[in-house]
Amino acid sequence: MNILLLAPEPFYQDRGTPIAVALVLKGLSERGDHVEVITYHEGTEVDYEHVTVHRILNISFVRHIRPGFSWKKVVCDFFMFCKAVRLASKKRYDIVHAVEESVFIALILKWTLNIPYVYDMDSSLAQQMVEKYPFLSPFTRLLKYFERIAVRNADAVTPVCDALARIIQEYKPKKVAVLPDVSLLKDIEPRS
Repeated sequence: MNILLLAPEPFYQDRGTPIAVALVLKGLSERGDHVEVITYHEGTEVDYEHVTVHRILNISFVRHIRPGFSWKKVVCDFFMFCKAVRLASKKRYDIVHAVEESVFIALILKWTLNIPYVYDMDSSLAQQMVEKYPFLSPFTRLLKYFERIAVRNADAVTPVCDALARIIQEYKPKKVAVLPDVSLLKDIEPRS
């Protein structure tokens, strides 16, 4: 398969989502899929067979991008969108693997270029925005509306836990496959 993977974070860094993306890339590489990754300008280079990493423009005033919503991520996501449209217009992908908020880029690619997508869902974006920015609570229904559109248009949604899978059931997804985050700890003895 030819896969376009959208990773809206500094990749690679030793932290949550980038670790999960690295595990996905490892599995796809070992399976023999050809994957092109679009990610932020920050991060350590990685090398997997059949995987090409495309970084966005190196934006000098955008550094130290943290997890969660921020103006820095909005700027980077805009450049990701531009790069995704450019790549998808030149090459045919079988599917887009969209991590977190990049699902909206994937949704546009589906509507304009008819490329299906899988939504790799680490959290409810609507819930996360309202919890982080309580002043957005009057817009909860609107945020959930956009999240519903993203979930309904995905060929599959892969939430990281059963609780998140239950939350999105009201959106009527086509297919849900819970993929829990895996522990990277080995042989830890429980405390007495």
